[in-house]
Order: sequence, then structure tokens, then C-alpha cells
Amino acid sequence: MKQLDLFDDGKPKLTLPQDAHVVVSISGGKDSIASLLVALEQFPGRVICHHQIILEDWPGTVEYCQMVCERLNVPLYMSQAKYFGYQCLQCEYHYLTARNIMRCPACQSKEALFLRMVESVLDLVEWRQAFPSLAVRFCTSYFKRDNFNMWVREHRNLVGQHPVLAMGERHLESAGRARLPEIRLRSGLEWITEWRPVLSYRRIDVFRKMRDAGIEPHYCYAAQGMTDYQMYEEDKEGGPRMSCVMCFLKSGDQMRASYRSAEGRDIIDRALAIEATTGHTLKNGESLASMIGG
Repeated sequence: MKQLDLFDDGKPKLTLPQDAHVVVSISGGKDSIASLLVALEQFPGRVICHHQIILEDWPGTVEYCQMVCERLNVPLYMSQAKYFGYQCLQCEYHYLTARNIMRCPACQSKEALFLRMVESVLDLVEWRQAFPSLAVRFCTSYFKRDNFNMWVREHRNLVGQHPVLAMGERHLESAGRARLPEIRLRSGLEWITEWRPVLSYRRIDVFRKMRDAGIEPHYCYAAQGMTDYQMYEEDKEGGPRMSCVMCFLKSGDQMRASYRSAEGRDIIDRALAIEATTGHTLKNGESLASMIGG
């Protein structure tokens, strides 16, 4: 069961359940792999992994996650979010549903015209006619958070009585993540405890954690220009991310490096075409086209 300790001011704080079964959300990135390694140290024999498949991830990411989990002898489960896009015949509202249930959220009508499947981030960009942003980060909500939530509701038998979701977020990554707690209940699924095992780690710490375990980082870091020295010796934050190839959080240098790679070009080409068609730029005031050509 969940244990309650006290802060110095007498207020209760959560600790991890003693009988926890841990699900590590593994993206293939350095932070999620380091989180998996910490989870295995603290909860041996009680760890599984879940990977949210995103079609704009670097090609080979699914296979990389499989390789890591096989090496560490950890069961890996995967799911891909898919949405059905409709137009309500009563009020003409456009809406998405994950379960192909035709009920308009605006007027509750069940009469609707099927428009398209939305199976990837760029599908969703086309549907919304806009790219995600820090203020509206719909890529994460649709294809990571909601995807995992749907999967875990359907697999309660796999996660034990008091499941813990381990995630690879770190305080030093951003101002937003600097405020995250190490442990909290998951919003909307309060029977799950969220745990951030590497929250206090530096970038160099997570790379070294992987090296100590004999695990090579995903090829995307080198493809975006990161050297071994930067990974293992340079105590510095930032740098290439393991995320969608055309992620709006990338710098111009990282985007250009991604576009020069054989793996990244096709994905960015599709994003460029969508940007040209919709007229909505990847970033506020900065187009993907200008980043690639700069």
C-alpha cells in the first residue's frame, strides 16, 4: 500500500508503495533508459516497460527499445494511439474519438460523417491545421499521456495492486520540469503513483548510467551531432533530444542535422509540406523551412 511520510512542516508526502510493480515509460531516450536502470536496481523482478509508438520518432526506435529490454530481461509492451475523425451531421463540429464511438461532444448527436484516421503527430497537425507548442502540447497529450492511460486501463492485470509509473523527466531539462515532484499520484488515474527516478540527475549522469550498464545510446544523438565527449565528459545541459524528428523544441542546428540524416529527411519533408499547405509555422515566428535552409 502507499506509505505516507511527513515533510518538516508536518504535511504528508507520498513515498513509493512497498509492494509496487513498476511500469517504466520507455521512449528510447537516455533519460527513460536511465530510469529503467534505476527501477531495476530498486525493484528487481517487478519491472515492465511500455513504449508509446509514435510514427515521427526516429526510424528504428521500436527495435532499439526491444533490444534494450531484451538485454535487461524486462518485458516490453507497446501501443500506438489511433483516432477516428468525424464531422457531426447535426452541428457540423469536427471531433476525434479513440474508440470509434460516434457521439458529438458539442451536441451529443450520433449522426456523423467519417473523415479520416489520425495515427501520427503529423496526421494530428493536418487535422488541427496547427503545430504543437509549449502552450498547447497536444502531441504529448494525444500520443503519449492518453495512449498510456488507455493501455494501462486495459491491462490492470499486468501492473499489480499498487502500480508505479516511472518516467525519465529531470529538473535540469527545463523551467517547467524544475517544478516537478519526484512522486505524486497520476492525475485522472489516482490509483497509479508517478515516480521520476532520475529527477535530480544531470545529463552526463544519465549517459554514464547507460555506459556503466553497457547500453549504447540511441543513434539519434550522434545523428544530430552529439559526440562521445559531450555525452560522457561534458557537464552541460541541453543538446540533441530523443523526440519526434521534427520536434518544435529543437534548435535550428539540431533540425538541420536531423534533415541531413537519411533517417530524418522523409519525416521532415512531410512536415515541410504540411507547413506550406496550412500556412502555420512550426514555431511562432519561425518556420521549419527557414530552420532547414538557415
